[in-house]
Amino acid sequence: MAAESASALVKAMDSEPQRRSYNVPPTTAALSIIALWAFYFASVTARSAIIGYPGHLAMIDNRAGVAVAGMGFCWLLYIALRRLDDRRMRVRVAAAILASIPVAVAYAPVNYWSFYVVDPMPTEMLAGAVRREEMSALHMIADGALNWYFLIAFWAALYLALASAGAVRTAEREAARLRAAAQASELRALRYQVNPHFLFNTLNSLSSLVMSGKRADAEAMILNLATFFRTSLSADPTDDVPLADEIALQKLYLDIEAVRFPERLRPIFRIGHGASEACVPGLILQPIVENAIKYGVAPAQRPILVAITARRNGERLEIVVENDGDPIATQSPGTGVGLRNVRDRLAARFGGDASLESAPRAAGGYHVRLMLPWVTHGC
Repeated sequence: MAAESASALVKAMDSEPQRRSYNVPPTTAALSIIALWAFYFASVTARSAIIGYPGHLAMIDNRAGVAVAGMGFCWLLYIALRRLDDRRMRVRVAAAILASIPVAVAYAPVNYWSFYVVDPMPTEMLAGAVRREEMSALHMIADGALNWYFLIAFWAALYLALASAGAVRTAEREAARLRAAAQASELRALRYQVNPHFLFNTLNSLSSLVMSGKRADAEAMILNLATFFRTSLSADPTDDVPLADEIALQKLYLDIEAVRFPERLRPIFRIGHGASEACVPGLILQPIVENAIKYGVAPAQRPILVAITARRNGERLEIVVENDGDPIATQSPGTGVGLRNVRDRLAARFGGDASLESAPRAAGGYHVRLMLPWVTHGC
């Protein structure tokens, strides 16, 4: 069964590609590009209005046109950068720095062409500034390319930041998925740690019934045993079950054990109002009840009471399993696998929100107390 749990974890790890994705979705990239150039358009327009540039309203259409062109050039840059999404970050940073150069060089002539050739700025806007005839077109384009480079490189840096943020989110989702798979595998491994002595002893008791001619008792025991294992092994180990189902399974288990100890086993159940609807991990009581049989009933020479009590305690479900066996026989059952199994399952399922306390009873026997979160949905 442990091999099956390990196999389940391996399958969960292999169910999705392991390569971390750095890709920025086209929609996100497009929105970031639009936001950048919209900010450029709004900030330059607002600055021109605040300073009071004469004729600045006449340049709004030019400014809008070059902003749209800038969006197109940044989109080409996005197409180039996304081809390197699976490369190391240092390679992608270098590519962003270098790829921004030809984009800025290509965009600068468009800006020059819009403001100085097709629809030149009004003469009054050039007053106090470097006039077109004082600088060659090539120099103006080169100067513009240098200035625009920083804006375009800024968007490339933003793209890398968005990609890195996406990679972090992907890694977090992957880590959460693997933690869930590991927890499910751990729960399965713990769930399948059924005491083999129970099966061996039951088969021995069944053999005795057959040899003594008690066919009806043997048939009833076989049916109970089949129902017990079908119920306990067919359900998903990671699922919770109503406490009523868990109690029904323990009653079935105690009915089987009663065939071995017809004069010594005295089970009793005290289930408080509404407690039957509470959700508990499946088979969570099995190792505890097995301990009560092994350490309380089996060594005794008198009737032993095995009591299961459940009630709501505030926002918690309190379950107590105890027996009144002999003190010597029950002084240290908690050192075995059974209670560790239950503690590990509670920790895997509820973390620190559940607890288990166990101790010998002063009058003899043993007492185990579970405190679980009160949950009545999802099971």
